[in-house]
Amino acid sequence: MSNTWWKEAVVYQIYPKSYYDSNGDGIGDLAGITEKLDYIQSLGTNVIWLCPIFKSPMKDNGYDIADYSAVDPIFGDNNALDKLISEAKKRDIKILLDLVLNHSSDEHPWFKSAIEDPNSPYADYYIFKQWDKPTPPNNLRTYFDCSVWSRVGKTNRWYFNSFGPEQPDLNWENPQLRKDIIDMINVWIKKGVAGFRIDAIGNLKKSPEALSEYQFEPDKDDGSASLVPWVLNQPGIDKFLTELVENTFKPANSMTVAEIDVPEKDLRAYVGENGYFSMVFDFSIADLDIRNEKPFTINPITGERLKPVFIKSQLDTQRVGWGAPYLENHDQPRSLNKFLPKGGINPVSAKMLATFLLTQRGTPFIYQGQEIGMTNCPMTLDEHDDLHVFKLHEWGNKLGYSDKQIIEYFNGRSRDNSRTPFQWNSKINGGFSTGKPWLKVNPNYVDINVQNETQDKHSLFAYYQQLIALRRHSEISDILIYGEFLPLDSPENVIAFKRAYEGNSVNIYCNFSGEEKVLAIKAKDIYLHNSPIVEDAQGNLILQPYQAIIFA
Repeated sequence: MSNTWWKEAVVYQIYPKSYYDSNGDGIGDLAGITEKLDYIQSLGTNVIWLCPIFKSPMKDNGYDIADYSAVDPIFGDNNALDKLISEAKKRDIKILLDLVLNHSSDEHPWFKSAIEDPNSPYADYYIFKQWDKPTPPNNLRTYFDCSVWSRVGKTNRWYFNSFGPEQPDLNWENPQLRKDIIDMINVWIKKGVAGFRIDAIGNLKKSPEALSEYQFEPDKDDGSASLVPWVLNQPGIDKFLTELVENTFKPANSMTVAEIDVPEKDLRAYVGENGYFSMVFDFSIADLDIRNEKPFTINPITGERLKPVFIKSQLDTQRVGWGAPYLENHDQPRSLNKFLPKGGINPVSAKMLATFLLTQRGTPFIYQGQEIGMTNCPMTLDEHDDLHVFKLHEWGNKLGYSDKQIIEYFNGRSRDNSRTPFQWNSKINGGFSTGKPWLKVNPNYVDINVQNETQDKHSLFAYYQQLIALRRHSEISDILIYGEFLPLDSPENVIAFKRAYEGNSVNIYCNFSGEEKVLAIKAKDIYLHNSPIVEDAQGNLILQPYQAIIFA
């Protein structure tokens, strides 16, 4: 594949509400991010992905956009974004914005007009259905575990929503809507935005069945059926995506990462040399602990469970295009809690996970706080601030699950685990804000914070710096960026692979267990390791608990 600027990037994802509050109102803002650009630059990352900053009622933390052209006042204004883009550029850092194109907020002027006047041109910007019964037209269930149909007051009009009722789906069948979306994106590109992460993009095309009165085979005890098979990656979506990218991203050489679970057969169309997007996020690893499990049940991830899923993900993507490896983000719990057993979280194991991430093929994404070892934060239900949590709690109660079981699940899997305020120092609120933070600060900020990490040359932060420098500015950079991924045989709970490029290669071994593993290999030209190298009498490498090693 061709060399492109975004393939050589390391992305730092920021959840603006939780990064740094510059004005003491308890909410992170764009000015706060601008203040911390030197820190981000010191880490070595050169692209920042901002979670949604557009005007929003924040029913779903910004993924319900009420105005695509304006920054929400809680984050500042458009001038604050201009300044962030400008200051980042001075440090050779590019900015990605988060775009939500499947749906808008129910407070968007388009939707308000559609509700007020069924004959408004904006009524066709959404998906409405006439239905004269008090129950929804069909039994499809949203991603947030409620009906896909929401009634307009006491009328016979219903509208379709893939997430919450506060997020009505846009009607991509309407050419004027598509034109308005394209024009909006191009305005941001002209302002200097280098690319976009595109939320829920696979849902743009709805099947006729999803919009019908058909009653689907239930897959849950409440008689509902998942909408996914009927709205995800439907035939005809290619028309929408081709029109979108040809008129926006491709002419601008934008970096685009799509949030979509793409079947292997369609992967080339999405991320191939002439695909719709630069890359897509793969959910197979991120959701390994909950996939095919009973509700409110977590199946711990081990190295052995992870190994085949990881190898398949890397090989599938490599065959057709480019990937976007990640271990955590704003929709996931903290990776230390997810990929390590309770007794296995320590600086060595955290560095092992960092090695695992930053040596993969694809553009790696680091989420704020990952570089200092932030962890999950236990919360009561009242301490949560996530629409999905509240919908899931309501649904769980209806099915007879106890609050204790539900809260225990949230403590391990809630999205709020990764949304707690960033931990800058050991001062009040972890240095995030002088006011009352919008979400609970993890009490471990006293020990886990930037100040401690940046003053210790052996810290996790320092290790991330070394890894990123190795990937971006070293003699093996081309290997780590463009090299072919080749899985290697390895003992149980050890993930091993080779990266090979133009006759040169490096080997990566990551021990996901707390046990020593004897490898019948000799490590020469070691580039990085996270704990002391131990060999047996024959010179074979004895991989220490949670050890990671990169060598030729």
